[in-house]
Amino acid sequence: MDWVWGAIGSLVVVAGLVLAVYLTRFRAIVTRVGSFECSLRESGSRRWREGYASYGLDRLDWFPVASLRVRPRHSWRRGDLEVERVERRVSRQTGRDVVDVEIHAAGARYHLVVVDEAYSGLRSWLESAPPTPASFQ
Repeated sequence: MDWVWGAIGSLVVVAGLVLAVYLTRFRAIVTRVGSFECSLRESGSRRWREGYASYGLDRLDWFPVASLRVRPRHSWRRGDLEVERVERRVSRQTGRDVVDVEIHAAGARYHLVVVDEAYSGLRSWLESAPPTPASFQ
């Protein structure tokens, strides 16, 4: 019977460690300067994934909420991102006003859903890209 309690204790310790890693990862992403709530849907898929996006110097990283990965699931270079379509609507889940942004990056299309303030930040970040060598020719 002692082995049963040992197994249960081990499972509790492992579950606690997994939870600690998840919460540490989540806090690190959410508190990062330049991060914002952002749902993502890949083109051709019907599934929306909750997550957070974070601005880097020259890239936009997207992290899913339900993951233990430390690295972003998607990372797009600023110069490769193109906004294809913007649609303002009310979220069916939350009832909040949101902006559905269709982007094209690295040969693929994605939909990002963000609040209006985050969309303004995204547009500003995209438009403030430094000039590239090709723009001087």
